[in-house]
Amino acid sequence: MSALFEWLAEGLKYLMILCDNIAAHNYWLSLLLFALIIKLLLFPLGIKQQRNQQKLALLRPKEEAIRRKYKGKDDRESRQKMQQEIMEMHQKEKYNQFGGCLPMFLQLPIIFSLYYIVQNPLHYICRFGKAQIEVIMETFNRLTNYSSGGAYQNLTIKATSWLRSGDHLNELINALPVDGSVPNGAVDAAGNALTNYASFRTDLVSQLQNAVFPKFNLWFVDLSVTPNEKIWWYILVPIVTFLILWLTFKIQKKFTYQPVAAEEQPGGSMKLMEIAMPAMSAVISFSLPTALAFYWIYQNLLGFGQQVLLSKLFPTHKMTDEEVREAMREADRQAYEQRKAEEKKKKQAAEEERIISSQSKSGAPAGWVEPMGPSSSNSDNTSKDTKGKKNKFIGTAEIKDNKKDDE
Repeated sequence: MSALFEWLAEGLKYLMILCDNIAAHNYWLSLLLFALIIKLLLFPLGIKQQRNQQKLALLRPKEEAIRRKYKGKDDRESRQKMQQEIMEMHQKEKYNQFGGCLPMFLQLPIIFSLYYIVQNPLHYICRFGKAQIEVIMETFNRLTNYSSGGAYQNLTIKATSWLRSGDHLNELINALPVDGSVPNGAVDAAGNALTNYASFRTDLVSQLQNAVFPKFNLWFVDLSVTPNEKIWWYILVPIVTFLILWLTFKIQKKFTYQPVAAEEQPGGSMKLMEIAMPAMSAVISFSLPTALAFYWIYQNLLGFGQQVLLSKLFPTHKMTDEEVREAMREADRQAYEQRKAEEKKKKQAAEEERIISSQSKSGAPAGWVEPMGPSSSNSDNTSKDTKGKKNKFIGTAEIKDNKKDDE
């Protein structure tokens, strides 16, 4: 999965470089522009998600009518029947309950890949290769002893900020190992493979001298500093992150359609979610450079603005009591028709059972049908001929008896 995020980050790298150039290498502004452009690119997915919520809001009266039918029935069987009826209603109305999830799932890989971009400006802004960054970070950690604390083992923001100083840059160049082995996959700026350490070091020195490192200062705030360092007032960063994320999450709910199922959840669980997500972000921002906290704040503020805009452009329908009553009447009518159809089937089944039973009592095998073929007609003709001959014999005998009496 991480390979997918890195691949996406490589594609977005050029957008981050463009934002850095527009922002005159001010990293806080580069992050803001980058977050804004990403929101604009993903805006069509937000529209699709909002339209899906619109359709769900239009179906709410029918869903509410179904739920009222099962009001007070908390047994498992009743709950399953209710959910089944709701699903059947959604299918009939051609509503896809997973349609709103698809835009979110498409956004997640992009959002996760942004972490790689924000946390590694040496690669995604200054264009250093991974092999060069490996040597730079090893030398930086050796000079500053940051590796002992472990706070920047996987991050390069601090090294990027430190290298912006000309004195620090020269110090790192002079501290680069003179001899050594070429890291795996080392290539120069043009993409040519570097096979010996001397050429690798020469190319790295050239890139360091020509690189333009972004500025991480915003007034008195250094975006490369982590709050858990020994600068006490940086503890305000995770606190501000928590407050902004909590407020935007809470206010955004007023501009977001809440399904019936979400409203039926216990109030405690919703409040827990409102606090848990911002709290988790605050804890993470406490041990990561301030730049990442800034990016999260940008994303949440822009996301809040996007939701407000979508709610104005594509407002969701508000259910009325009359719509609920009409939906309940329609549900009752459908239930009545369904009940009638079931009764009719039961009557037909009972009638068939009665016929089969009467045939069994009369001695005819069940399912027996009197044959109507040629054989039956022949037997009828035979019986008719037999009767005719019998009558003929009887008539002749009577005539003979009459004659005897006359004599």
